[in-house]
Amino acid sequence: MFFFTELQERKVLDRAGRLVGKLHDIGMSVNGGLPESAFLVVARSRRGRRETATVPWDWVSSLDPGALRLKHDADAVWKSELEPSGLLLSRHLLDRQIVDLHGNKVVRVNDLRLAAFDHCLRLTGVDVSQKALLRRLGLEKTLGALLRAVGIELAENAIPWSFVAPLEIRQPDLKLTVTQKQLLELHPTDIADIIEQLDAEHRERLLDLLGTLTAAESLSEVEPAKQADVIEDLTETRASNLLEVMPPDEAADILALLPRDKAERLLNIMGVREAETIRELLGYREDTAGGRMTTEFLAVPSHFSAAETMAYLRENAPDAETLYYVYVKDDEGRLKGVVSLRDLLTVPRERRVEDFMYRDVISVNVNDDQETVADMMSRYNFLALPVVDDDNRLKGIITVDDMIDVIKEEAREDISHLGGLELAEAGATPSLRNRLPSISVTLLGGLAAALLLAAFRDSVLPILTLSFFIPLVLRAAQDMSIVSHAVVLEEIGGKEIGLRDIFLIAWHEMRVVLVISLAIALLGGLVSGLWEGLPRLGLAVGLSLLTAVVLGASFGIAVPIIMRRLRGEFGYTQARFSSLLVGVAALAVYMGIAAALL
Repeated sequence: MFFFTELQERKVLDRAGRLVGKLHDIGMSVNGGLPESAFLVVARSRRGRRETATVPWDWVSSLDPGALRLKHDADAVWKSELEPSGLLLSRHLLDRQIVDLHGNKVVRVNDLRLAAFDHCLRLTGVDVSQKALLRRLGLEKTLGALLRAVGIELAENAIPWSFVAPLEIRQPDLKLTVTQKQLLELHPTDIADIIEQLDAEHRERLLDLLGTLTAAESLSEVEPAKQADVIEDLTETRASNLLEVMPPDEAADILALLPRDKAERLLNIMGVREAETIRELLGYREDTAGGRMTTEFLAVPSHFSAAETMAYLRENAPDAETLYYVYVKDDEGRLKGVVSLRDLLTVPRERRVEDFMYRDVISVNVNDDQETVADMMSRYNFLALPVVDDDNRLKGIITVDDMIDVIKEEAREDISHLGGLELAEAGATPSLRNRLPSISVTLLGGLAAALLLAAFRDSVLPILTLSFFIPLVLRAAQDMSIVSHAVVLEEIGGKEIGLRDIFLIAWHEMRVVLVISLAIALLGGLVSGLWEGLPRLGLAVGLSLLTAVVLGASFGIAVPIIMRRLRGEFGYTQARFSSLLVGVAALAVYMGIAAALL
């Protein structure tokens, strides 16, 4: 086995043993199977200029350890007029990026593996390991031994050539050396992973390879932010063709991220029907059921028979988002019922769908918040939910895979709001703007605590001794507040709750809090009293812990409910305000009880 970088720059000698030059590159024939050496490129420096000559591989007589020998004289080499045509290992592959079809990722070629067969060299694979880089630098043995001495073994990482087939030799900078057949064997999600790792030029080449339908399916699996980048980098005709065959809800999501004039141009190029559907979806807010729904659903008139419905399914199923439910509507498009595929397969063929459909259909309004939709789908374990307008006309459906994305988005949003900022910060200015409110709240809380302590400056209280237990009281109260806050948010979720539900949630939580607060108060009071030898100090700390923990839990329960009522949705930034209020209140309770007892 040979490595190309070990052969590169090796001396080339003629048949008399005279130096001709150095091996610069090897050209491979890629007619089928493993690429086979067809010619070599020899380079030399003459009068300060670099010259190259291309000769057939048949001229090679032997590959000696220190040199490559030819069957001809040096003069014949430099008179050769052979034009290089094929795959050049150095120019086309070495240090380029290729797709590892086995691992579905884009990797850099650090070296090339060659094997000798019948006086020729065959390209068996590409080496993408760090070990190959050390080999090229001449440090493989030295640095490799040092790494092994400390327990680090550099692993081999070679990709067989069957996973790296060339596409077009005439494109020297091609990063994707794969055939259409190989790509079509991959799952669209795997292709999406590859697309996300490529730059604009090579993404476009890959999409051209895939064809419109497969490219659209793969683009659907790309991260939303990247989808818009991919579309913007394509020609408008190519972009509109992809968007036209994508599910309309996904196409609308992408267009919503593009500049308005660009989106309008793409819509004008599309077919009238597709553009009209997407425009309708763009009219809904992104975080509503209308913004999340797809219009590719199956619906039949109520007078259809089971046989007619099955014929309708056979004709329209390829374009539908899901086959599990067939919705039934009246002549004006109002939702009347739903039938399952099981029902259609088991009832008599002549029976009308309105006779066996489920009439009590659970649906959502186009203006319902996506959290409400996700909660309803989770509650009833539906695979899809119909979306209707205010007149109960069927507008679309939302599938469970869309709701999985929503749940992930909402979880990310909730976490960012609990931290008082947006996780998707782009640049210094948005980052500073998002963090400034939370920092201001922290500063306000600190100043309030300082003013509160200053009020007891002239008292006879042992401030230094009391300060030992301030972190204990504050941390206990704030931690209990955060836990109760989280419990309440989990309980109410996206549901609309009444007063009775609020009292039940509060009662269940406060029962647990009371037990915990008593245990903390007894333990904290006992330790502090014995530590300082002051029973009254222990009593003050114990009572403060009991009161502060209950107070913190009360804030944790009340604040999210009140803020939700005021704002109509979760305002998770109240967590920081709740923490501020709990901290100041707990400190005031502690100092007040200490003043009364000490």
